[in-house]
Amino acid sequence: MEPAQHSDKPLDHRVLRLEYIIEDHSEELKELRGSSEDLRDALNKIEMNLKQIKWFAMGASALYFADSMGLTAIFKIIGA
Repeated sequence: MEPAQHSDKPLDHRVLRLEYIIEDHSEELKELRGSSEDLRDALNKIEMNLKQIKWFAMGASALYFADSMGLTAIFKIIGA
């Protein structure tokens, strides 16, 4: 198979066109990297919020079970 011949356009024009395309792709990659970093930061913040919710739920569950077993009454008697 022979490579395609581009004899209708001068070599300089084709090289300039390729340079423009490469520059455009480079700019698009920079934008994508920036978006990727923003998404990573947002996901980290969501992860931190989920951890806080988990610990809040665990604390509420522990308090509920302590209350159902009568441990809160003991703390009231002790004065803690």
